[in-house]
Amino acid sequence: MRFISTAAIAVLLTCSGCGRMQESFQDSFDKSFKESCRNGAVKKGADQKIADKYCDCALVKFKETKSMEQAAKTCVAELKIGINPSH
Repeated sequence: MRFISTAAIAVLLTCSGCGRMQESFQDSFDKSFKESCRNGAVKKGADQKIADKYCDCALVKFKETKSMEQAAKTCVAELKIGINPSH
């Protein structure tokens, strides 16, 4: 029983920085997502401003739906009708 208590304390101490690690990972993911998205959109002929709006929207929608296909459909539709997709 003493081993379990010691192990539990060790896990709690280790995870005291988990929030910062998760935040750092999320920031890194967001940056990488936007860069990759922007580069892909520009390669397909999108202007930089439109690519930025689309990618900002796509990141938000991807996080909501966990589906890049759904995010793309939503953001393309929003850009076509003139909604500001940078939620």
